[in-house]
Amino acid sequence: MRRFGRFLMALGAGVGALTALAIGAHLGLANVPWLVNVALAKLGLVASIAMMAGGAASIRIANRREHRQLASRSGAGELER
Repeated sequence: MRRFGRFLMALGAGVGALTALAIGAHLGLANVPWLVNVALAKLGLVASIAMMAGGAASIRIANRREHRQLASRSGAGELER
């Protein structure tokens, strides 16, 4: 689960970087209205944020699962923070 989370975070960062590069270089689809290009850029950024959030959530779930397994093995119950 942790490997999948890291993959999602890296993929999200890559998509975000490529979208930012395309915006900075004024790249877009030819023969379409400018509003479509803006919408595609926004969708790319939203997808990037969603992938990074999903990756962070899966890493957090994996860490929580590992923490609970370690706590149950030690016999101490729930560890205090």
